[in-house]
Amino acid sequence: MRALALDDEIEVAGPVLTRSASLDEATLLEGARTKSQDHLLAISRRETLAEVVTDVLVERGDQRVAQGTAENPGAKFSEFGYSTLVERSGHDPELALRVLSRRDLPRQHLLKAFADASETVRRKLEAADRGKANLLRDMVAQASDEIQTEARKRSAEHAAARAFVQGLDELGKLTAAQLEASATEGKFDEAAIALSIMSGLSIGLIERLLTQDRSDPILIVAKAIGLAWDTTKALLLLQAGHRVSSTHEINRSLAKFNKLRTETAKTAVQFYRLRERAAVPASGLN
Repeated sequence: MRALALDDEIEVAGPVLTRSASLDEATLLEGARTKSQDHLLAISRRETLAEVVTDVLVERGDQRVAQGTAENPGAKFSEFGYSTLVERSGHDPELALRVLSRRDLPRQHLLKAFADASETVRRKLEAADRGKANLLRDMVAQASDEIQTEARKRSAEHAAARAFVQGLDELGKLTAAQLEASATEGKFDEAAIALSIMSGLSIGLIERLLTQDRSDPILIVAKAIGLAWDTTKALLLLQAGHRVSSTHEINRSLAKFNKLRTETAKTAVQFYRLRERAAVPASGLN
């Protein structure tokens, strides 16, 4: 069965890769790493797929493979796998739909996938009709808020994180050190809730800032509330997710952070507080 699965002819290997229950993980990995895109597509259609296999499929596979893997309900994904799917979905609306439909998609990836897919549509519209693009931007912001709210309601992890962080706040123990620890440990909900409370900005806005690619808004919020660089850096690394920031990127952010005046940052944050109170959609700090 291994020889059949790794045959170069897809007519031979395809049915085995898709349906054989006797293939071990090593064989599937070898096929995913070395064989054709048709072989990868056949693997993506298996009834169940382990994380180590989907990692290879979503990184090496073409558009068909990525879409097929994303829509497979029996596929399991690692943090790397989810991040890669979301990154690719920003340029592939069909993939975005499949990714957004997954019930197991972690909340931070759900938010980023929605924002990236919406941005793709917005850019296309803006090229044709700026007025329609502006209208769509407002509609997307409102829809994003609704999706975020529903996702938070359904998340036991978010509820537990909120209870923990609010408990610290009530005891006067919600500190920059605690925020830095949550960010360093990759605890998205804890870090987002803590930053929301400390900055006086809505959890919805903070979640969007932590799931977009731009670092400037995080620098502005951090400077406005007096966070040190180490804590700010932890937030930037949390925002980056699987995209490991280079030393150059970190140094450039540090230069911006040091150059940014506290009063300027406070003015920007106050502006967004006013916008939120007026219920005007905000997609980030501009």
